[in-house]
Amino acid sequence: MVLLLRLFIEFFKIGIVTFGGGQAMLPLLQHSFVTELHWITQERFLYFVSVAEVTPGPVALNMSTFIGYELSGVIGSAFATLGVVMPSFLVILAVAHFEKKFKENVIYKRFMLGVKPVIIALLINAIYLIVSRGFVGFIPYIMAIVSLAVFILYKKSPVLILLIAGVIGVFVLR
Repeated sequence: MVLLLRLFIEFFKIGIVTFGGGQAMLPLLQHSFVTELHWITQERFLYFVSVAEVTPGPVALNMSTFIGYELSGVIGSAFATLGVVMPSFLVILAVAHFEKKFKENVIYKRFMLGVKPVIIALLINAIYLIVSRGFVGFIPYIMAIVSLAVFILYKKSPVLILLIAGVIGVFVLR
C-alpha cells in the first residue's frame, strides 16, 4: 500500500508542475523514476517512451500507466494514472469555474507568458534525452531529420509518420 501511495504522490507532483503536455513531462519522469528513485532503468524508461509515443492516448497518461504497471501491476497503473490526471482535472475544474476572471486577469496572462519558454526548454530536454541515450548509429538521426522535413514541408499526419518509421525500424534497425 505504501508503494501505491508513493506512486500516486510522485505522479501527482509531476502532473501538477508540468505544462506543455506529455513530452514536456518526460525529463521530470526520467529524473524522478530513473535518477532519484531508481525504480526503473534508463533502458526501460526509453522503452516506455517509445511505446507511449505509438500507443493511442496522451503520452503522459501512457507513461504513468506503463510505469505504474511495471512497479505494481494493474493496481499500480491505476494509482499512477490517477496521480498524473488528478492535477489537470482539478485545474480544469477551477479554470472552468473561474474562466472569465482568468481570461481577463493580467497576472494569469503574464504567468502563461513566463511558462511558455520553460515548455520549450522541457521539450528540447526530452529530445536530448531520447537522442543521447536512445539513438545507436546514424540511421535514427537520418530518420528524425527526414520525418521532421516530411512533417513540416508536406504537413503529413504524425501518426502516419510514426507508423512508417516503425515499419522502417522493424526492417532496418537492429
